[in-house]
Amino acid sequence: MTSPIPSVGVRAAAAAPTAVPFTFYAANGRVYASNVKDKLIDLGRLDREGKGYAYQLDADEKIASRGFETPEHALADIVGAITFLFLDGQFTALADVGGERPDLADAPQIHVTLDALGKGEPAIAADI
Repeated sequence: MTSPIPSVGVRAAAAAPTAVPFTFYAANGRVYASNVKDKLIDLGRLDREGKGYAYQLDADEKIASRGFETPEHALADIVGAITFLFLDGQFTALADVGGERPDLADAPQIHVTLDALGKGEPAIAADI
């Protein structure tokens, strides 16, 4: 009869997380995003047009749309139009808004989780 091999305390390394949380805000006619490090960047315009809202991101003129009932719906559409790699690039390229931080306590916002592996599905979860 053989005895079981004793455990030597070796553990498998945890897989790197692929779900990265962000918060998107609409304030003062602008679209902002923050990451887990509390860096806040300005992504572009959010304008009121008649009874609806329209947005245009500064980094890519193709990322624009209009006709949204609420700022939250516009923010959700932005999330659907971008990927983690695009947003990560914006966090790398843009400085934190710093001392010009808007008051976001009561601003419309959505919390999202983006797939860091960038497999083509921009958002893997959104909480509007």
